[in-house]
Amino acid sequence: MFRTLAIVAALAFAVGSGVLAQASVAGAWDLSINGPEGPIGAVADLKQDGEKITGTIESPQGKVELAGTMKGKALAMSFQIQSPQGPIDIKVTGEVDGASMKGMIDFGMGQADFTGKKK
Repeated sequence: MFRTLAIVAALAFAVGSGVLAQASVAGAWDLSINGPEGPIGAVADLKQDGEKITGTIESPQGKVELAGTMKGKALAMSFQIQSPQGPIDIKVTGEVDGASMKGMIDFGMGQADFTGKKK
């Protein structure tokens, strides 16, 4: 009986730890993207429903909607911007640690690293 209770307690702790490990990304973020011609500022306003992320990102190229996922500390988002040559699909991958994030942005024709701080 004691062994069964110990196993149940261990499983409950393991499941609970996974829930606590889920970082919250909801809120407004100031982003700094290290572009090829220097730093680019952007603001992301993110909403989180479980692992699902939605929101907007605003940069010198305008304001667009984004969508993605948050699994543990791993963030993955995508959005599309319009350029003179047509639409460009942007993919963002990163890691959230409390009120900061960092990662890579893939522009399809190149990549740049970024950092972010929660407002």
